[in-house]
Amino acid sequence: MHKDYRPDWDIYTCHIEDGPAVIGLDLDLRRFAPLKEKPNAVYISVYLNNPREDGFPRGDEFALMGEIEDSLVENLQSKLNAHFVGRTFSNGVRDFYFYAGNTLLHDKFIADTMINFPDYRYDYGVKEDKNWELYFDFLFPDVYEFQRIQNRKVLRTLQKHGDIKEKERPIDHWINFRNEADKALYWERIKDIGFKIEEDSKTSDPEFPVKLHISRVDKADEPNINEVVMTLWELAKELNANYDGWETCIVTT
Repeated sequence: MHKDYRPDWDIYTCHIEDGPAVIGLDLDLRRFAPLKEKPNAVYISVYLNNPREDGFPRGDEFALMGEIEDSLVENLQSKLNAHFVGRTFSNGVRDFYFYAGNTLLHDKFIADTMINFPDYRYDYGVKEDKNWELYFDFLFPDVYEFQRIQNRKVLRTLQKHGDIKEKERPIDHWINFRNEADKALYWERIKDIGFKIEEDSKTSDPEFPVKLHISRVDKADEPNINEVVMTLWELAKELNANYDGWETCIVTT
């Protein structure tokens, strides 16, 4: 794996086969996948014994699924050199997903793990997936959800430092443009909704050489941040620009 790789696990909710689902995955893999030396997807499906009506586990089974996950990861990493990429909860099933090179004896290694959890029924399988479609097309969130995940990361950091999310404060945003004309159009669309320009500058990126740094006074709670960010993000997309994130100061009093 590349030296810059840093596992970055997060979760989001969605629907799988019309049922509510939670997907957890290693987001940082997107920068390096597909890994040529690991072209085979391996999945293990473990069936919950006592799911809630919505198909999710109750507390005791949730903890047990964590134990099963730890055992599978340890075994398949050490025996198959498999890379754990994601997991899902939906419709009373916990699915675990790995990518591996040589999958010889994968069935034995999975059975060796699951024998320690005799109360659980499970399935497993392997399929060739050189382009990592399972990771990119199934596990990976759409662009909207990905942006919301990034928002939650920043909000968690603020919270960790005692931030009072209900307090208004200036929040900074950055947008990169392909040209000055797109930037002017963008500013025209947002200048009347409370934003101000902090900096108007150039970048060294040949694709997006024009940068706009704007700010507005807002609360730093999740619904508000999502609404503001998605408004700016969608407008950027419309003008072939790149919304490049936000940050704010920590407010503790």
